[in-house]
Amino acid sequence: MTTPTNSLPSQATQPAPPRPAEDRRSLRARWRRYMILGMNVLALAALGAASLIMILDQRASTNWLHQSTAQQARAAVWQTLDNLHNTLAVAGETLSADTATEADLTCLRAALPVLETLGSLSVVDTDGDIVVHIPPGTTPPALPEETEPGEPVLSETDSARPRLVLRILLGDGSGELIAQVDTHTLWHNVIAEPLGAHGYLYLLDGDGHLLAYSPTMETALKLGRTPDDPADLPSLKAARDGSPALKLYNGYKDALVVGRAEPVPGIDGYVMTETPLSDFYPSLLRGIVLWLLALALAFLIGEWLIRQILHTVLTPVETLQEAAHAVAAGDYRYHVRLPANTDRELSDLGQAFNHMTMQLRQSQDQIDSYTHQMEETIDLRARELSRKTLQLEVAADVSTKIATLLDPRTLADEVIELIRSRFSIYHVDVLLVDEASGQITSGRSQGSFIPPDLTMHDITSSVIAWAARRGETVYVPDISQDSRYRPVAELSASQSALAIPLPFEDNVIGVLSLEADHRDAFVKDEIAVFESLANEIAIALHNAQVFTALENANRDLAQATLQMKQANTLKSRFLLTASHKLRVPLDAIINFSETILSGVHGTIPDTMLDRQQQILENGRRLRALIEDMLDLSTIETGRVELDLQWVDLRGLLDEVMNAARALHQTGYADHDLKLRLEMDESLPPVWADLYRLRYILINLMSNGVKFTDSGEVVLSASADADSITIRVQDTGTGIDKDAQRHLFEPFQHQRDNTASEGKGTGLGLPVSHLLALLHGGELLVDSTPEQGSTFTLRLPRHPDDAPPLPEQDA
Repeated sequence: MTTPTNSLPSQATQPAPPRPAEDRRSLRARWRRYMILGMNVLALAALGAASLIMILDQRASTNWLHQSTAQQARAAVWQTLDNLHNTLAVAGETLSADTATEADLTCLRAALPVLETLGSLSVVDTDGDIVVHIPPGTTPPALPEETEPGEPVLSETDSARPRLVLRILLGDGSGELIAQVDTHTLWHNVIAEPLGAHGYLYLLDGDGHLLAYSPTMETALKLGRTPDDPADLPSLKAARDGSPALKLYNGYKDALVVGRAEPVPGIDGYVMTETPLSDFYPSLLRGIVLWLLALALAFLIGEWLIRQILHTVLTPVETLQEAAHAVAAGDYRYHVRLPANTDRELSDLGQAFNHMTMQLRQSQDQIDSYTHQMEETIDLRARELSRKTLQLEVAADVSTKIATLLDPRTLADEVIELIRSRFSIYHVDVLLVDEASGQITSGRSQGSFIPPDLTMHDITSSVIAWAARRGETVYVPDISQDSRYRPVAELSASQSALAIPLPFEDNVIGVLSLEADHRDAFVKDEIAVFESLANEIAIALHNAQVFTALENANRDLAQATLQMKQANTLKSRFLLTASHKLRVPLDAIINFSETILSGVHGTIPDTMLDRQQQILENGRRLRALIEDMLDLSTIETGRVELDLQWVDLRGLLDEVMNAARALHQTGYADHDLKLRLEMDESLPPVWADLYRLRYILINLMSNGVKFTDSGEVVLSASADADSITIRVQDTGTGIDKDAQRHLFEPFQHQRDNTASEGKGTGLGLPVSHLLALLHGGELLVDSTPEQGSTFTLRLPRHPDDAPPLPEQDA
């Protein structure tokens, strides 16, 4: 260590500390200005945020008030209209255009509960001619030809507002009952309540004409204070465009209002809600007063805080400033003296400053002695760092180029070429390890010097196998001195070898093999670089293998998805076509057959009776097939909704057994069958959809009757602590194991033999199986060919979403 030759200058020769220029702004003035500005900005930001929250809250509450009031009014309007339609429909069932008189309409009009709303009643025949009309002297309404019966229509009259006209088909189909209703009287009670303190609501038709309004608007209407064109009101335009929203405009009371319109279902009408803008003035005034008070309070508090801070902080800071100027001028003996009442933090700062000046005096002598030593050390480290940086740059370049390669063979070729060219290595190879078989093979696309029979078990004769088996880097400085190295004739110039495992997670997926043509070729730092590069190669290699596997899987998945979409499209088209093409004519066939069999058209000869019954039975079967197809489609798409309730199984099982006996007697009387019901007397209720559960059980019993030529069909039910089990056991032909795998698939018949042709649609069991799953249960089958089948329906006894059992059933 050398001793510095320079000594500190004496106190007498030190230059005076620099002083700030007189024209520069002082810290005291700057702090005062910034703190006043900051306090005001903070106050304004807080007030602005509070005001914004108040405005948004006021807007949200106003929008909610208008929206909820409009929705309640439109619901009440629709309910009133629906009640009126139902009342007139019931009344129309008792009238006939051939026998109707004014007395009938007068009595009907007096009996209707909506008497005060009716303007007139008319009966017209099928040709549109008026048969009778009351009260006399009023003009019957004119309807557009395109209107349908039951559709409410607003018609123009000679009165001040439109009237609502309803067309009701008479019960015998001889004509129509036409009622003309006063809209204002009909819906007056709906909109009579005010909106908030001074708001109001009213009904408009599609052209903006008033249908009904609250009493608060009477004065404005009498004075003629209405908009020039009500149809142009902004809120009404927004509702017609399908996006109701609050709007500001000049309302019916000749003042600015905030309004909103909502469409009324069933008629071309709208509910309008309006709140005068003057209702918001008190809130605005309160906000302004609060702003002024908050600003005044912020100014007073800020002024007091500024005075305290300037007094307690800046005086010691100015003292420290003078000391800093002295030290900057080289006076390391300067001692800071702060007032006795200085805060602890500033006092500690003054003591630290004095301690610093003492340390500076001691350190000055050491700095010079360290300078020469540090220069030599830095020069040595710089040379080492330069060499390492070059190696890392090459490794990073290799990692960057292999990161985007997604083919394992191409990746191996690129890695080998890059390492060999950038690091000047004699031989480089990337080997892949098959974990299942233990084989080690070259990952290159062509050419390899590794014997094909190399495995992970050859650790005593191969450094590559050692690295793959142990997961450790193997470095052989001289291959002639290590028995683990296996010589290769094509690499006769090799003198040293390095084998680095390629690890991914807990497995070794390959080995990076490097060989040099001289001994001691790899130093410690280079091995570390190659190990880091091996980790990057392992990740890239794994990603390439995964990408290849994913590419193959995606190809298979795309093909399967395409086939599934095509199958779903064909099924949807089939169901839609079947339901549309078959249901309409089939319902007509069933209705005509039932009418003929009822004897309305006369007595049916005995020779025709059996055929007519077969027509009806086959029609009902076809309709059941269509309903099964639609049920299957509905369940598969998740649109089915269960009407769950506590179902008494004892009554339901008796009903199902009676239906099975009727099917046996009418459709399969030639089957020598015995139907038997077995159930516990204490059988508890089950939480299920009664209609869907009845469908499942009748379907199972029907299959048992259909496919059992002789023997018996037994319906049994039992319960344990967790579930309720219902079984249908028959002695029919049975189902083989191969057919059972497809039994619950659509359009697969229950029995795969010629004897079952025409007995099943292939939809009953799939629908029943899906319904059982929707109930949280399961439907199972156990069958042996030529011995019979047993279908087991198991349902949960206490589902999580079920309410408690009724007391009488508990």
